[in-house]
Amino acid sequence: MNNFVFPEELSFFVESIRPFEIRDVGSDKWLDVHEMTIKLSQQAILEAAEHREEEVKEMLISCDKLKILIHEAYCVYLWKTKVLPHLLDIDPNPQATFLIYTVLYHEGAVITLLDVALYHSSGCEALQDTSLDLIDYCAQGVAQVIGLVSMGYHENEDNIDVDEAILTELERQKRDLIYKIGIRCISILSYLADNLNSLPISAMRRMIVTHDIIWLMADLLQFRPWQRKTKKGLEKYLDEKWTVVHGENVAKVVKHEAQAWFCLRQLLFNPNVMQSYELNDERRKHLGKCLGLLHESLLDQLPPLIDLKQYLCQLSMSGNTSPPSKKSNLVLEELPEIKENLIAETEKYGGFLGIAQMQEKIFLCNDKDHILNVAQRLNIAYNTDLMAELEEKVAATKEMKKEASNVESNKNGQQTCGNCHGNAEKKCSQCKSVYYCSRKCQLDDWPKHKTKCIKIE
Repeated sequence: MNNFVFPEELSFFVESIRPFEIRDVGSDKWLDVHEMTIKLSQQAILEAAEHREEEVKEMLISCDKLKILIHEAYCVYLWKTKVLPHLLDIDPNPQATFLIYTVLYHEGAVITLLDVALYHSSGCEALQDTSLDLIDYCAQGVAQVIGLVSMGYHENEDNIDVDEAILTELERQKRDLIYKIGIRCISILSYLADNLNSLPISAMRRMIVTHDIIWLMADLLQFRPWQRKTKKGLEKYLDEKWTVVHGENVAKVVKHEAQAWFCLRQLLFNPNVMQSYELNDERRKHLGKCLGLLHESLLDQLPPLIDLKQYLCQLSMSGNTSPPSKKSNLVLEELPEIKENLIAETEKYGGFLGIAQMQEKIFLCNDKDHILNVAQRLNIAYNTDLMAELEEKVAATKEMKKEASNVESNKNGQQTCGNCHGNAEKKCSQCKSVYYCSRKCQLDDWPKHKTKCIKIE
């Protein structure tokens, strides 16, 4: 059984996760914890994908490390937005940018761990007051994804200049990570909405009054950041990468789209939420735009949305169907602290500019031997060979399931297309064992099918 973290290492790795200040980012101690975080993130994804016992998740919750992960996400976010610009002012074309990218990647690994852990209600309950900080972070992450798409992020993906300057490449990497993090924030907000009654009372106010997550999710569903059109055709964001889809897969709902719908539904159908949420004309019109997206194919795949469509229809036709909003009896509201505390800590060292000057020797180093040593160290931590091996294994498993589905369909007299899984009538003229719905699907599937296609005389 493949592992990124061996069972005997797991406890040590999780216990080693600790909060850092912004000035510590990129230091040797920070890199030590970064390596462990990366491996824990990879192991958590592996456990979830292979339906194993989720030991990483259980250990993070039992050791109360989720709060520290939120702290670390904010630490890197502030470094990225406040310190990095000062570093690039000092040297607009650093000799090596991989260490900068390592810091940016750390934020993604932390959010991945939170995404996996918060899928379970026990993870959400363990957040306690830090749920306020996480709501702020995720609302901001989703808003950034909407901003990227509205500015043509998807359209520019096919037009990347291979000769672009280092700074432009770094900006592209930043945008890619902002997108990936924002997409995971959709899932996290959905989990929090599902467990909102178990969170502190201020969390509900933070979601509804401060950030208006209902409006945000309606916006997100209209921008559809999980799909794009390229020269290759329609692509959807599946398993952390863009995949071209054909046939029935075009209408298939992806995970993040489903999470956005469920988040919206959970909030609108939560009586405690709607007591504090005023459905004025502007909000009703905005929610009404989602009605056109609730088509028959979507409802077939996500039946719980049928009552959401009925609710939105009623809302658009009869006006405000919710009870009048009640004035909050909350006298003292808890406020998020992590971000403010991190910012306050920087003042001891001359603010963000002072920290950038302190870190110049780390991120703008020109010592080739030092750069090489750090690169080799990080390459071992990322373990790209094992990741590639596991990706091949997952792909092979999917292929076996697809073929098994075809065999079962043949037994039942209901033929399924070997490429898009739709209804099919024509079989491969050579092996006569796989069916296709069209010539195009047969051609698309040929690179995989040709190794198993044996001519029958």
